[in-house]
Amino acid sequence: MTRSSSVESRQYYRKRGLPIPTAEYRPDSAEQFCDALDDLHQRKTPWSILGDGQHSRAFSEDSEAKKEHIVIRTENLDGIDELDEESGLIRVQAGMRWKELHSALQQEGFSLQRYGLHPASATIGGMLARVRPGPPVLRGGALLDGCISIGAHTPTDGDYRYLVAPRKASGPDLRYEFIGAGGARGAILDATLVIWRPVAQRLLRYHDCSLCDAATKMRELFRAGITPSCVHYSYSGRSLQLILTAPGQLLRSRMHWIAEHLGAPDETGDTEAASTRRAWLEARHPDRRSHPDARRTRVIWLTPSALQDDPEPLFGDGVSDVEIVTWTPRRVEAFVRYGEHLAETALTNPPNKTCWADWPLVPLQRPPEHRSRP
Repeated sequence: MTRSSSVESRQYYRKRGLPIPTAEYRPDSAEQFCDALDDLHQRKTPWSILGDGQHSRAFSEDSEAKKEHIVIRTENLDGIDELDEESGLIRVQAGMRWKELHSALQQEGFSLQRYGLHPASATIGGMLARVRPGPPVLRGGALLDGCISIGAHTPTDGDYRYLVAPRKASGPDLRYEFIGAGGARGAILDATLVIWRPVAQRLLRYHDCSLCDAATKMRELFRAGITPSCVHYSYSGRSLQLILTAPGQLLRSRMHWIAEHLGAPDETGDTEAASTRRAWLEARHPDRRSHPDARRTRVIWLTPSALQDDPEPLFGDGVSDVEIVTWTPRRVEAFVRYGEHLAETALTNPPNKTCWADWPLVPLQRPPEHRSRP
């Protein structure tokens, strides 16, 4: 295990708007990770766990805990523990990055193509552990859709593993003591995910598409039972991009339905084009603290029916762009960028029946503002 406080490490924290710790640990194995947690807990040293993709629980500027604060980084825990080809399951360590998992599975003849868009640099453990103020949401290609088990460790209660078995046969489900907890309870060490053999894909792109047009197209798709594996909408680019994933004949019938009922897309692409576009979008995913516009961005969960061509009545003044990367029949996850530093910007109206929750992508250095509908 390496202990570091280098210039490179300090730049890493500054770039992401995180407080610089007094030291950071980079364990090379799950055993080292658990030992470090247990030792820090025993010494009563403030600690937090950080893997890209996780919005770490930062200490506030005036916190006494900042006098000594240790960060445990997970990136060295990036191996594949088990691949079950027959069951279509893979157990990966928490520090495995999303793009690296894509590459590793491609070499084994498997894919992640039914998952939605996720940041390429995000770690599996980081995405599972990140704190989101809204309720846990399935569907829409979330990582939770395919996470059937985790292994975790808490310095107070030891190891935990959720069995890879039907829920009724596996005992109490305590996964959410760790999933969505930001490392407050302990560390996610590994996760078991569902994977698939690759099938055909098609990329569809609609140009000059307003928010209302995009909402209408998505509503009709869901009504027809067609769920794209990836959705991306850009307000400034007025562009809706979809990736459909299905076996050949089913995919052709869906493309025929779309052309007949929604109009032919302005551009289409084959499986290779769809994979290339997915990689391009994930490399530029807005849900990254290192994104150039992260400090000007709020994340807003709202119902699709609330979308309108003019975003300012819904999102407030000074909106420069809206980017949507998750779109389900009930929920849209919008990354809203403002023209100036985000500062105290918030929605004009508190969360209501159309807006579930909103929060800044990079919280201020006081306790983060998290609001959600009761």
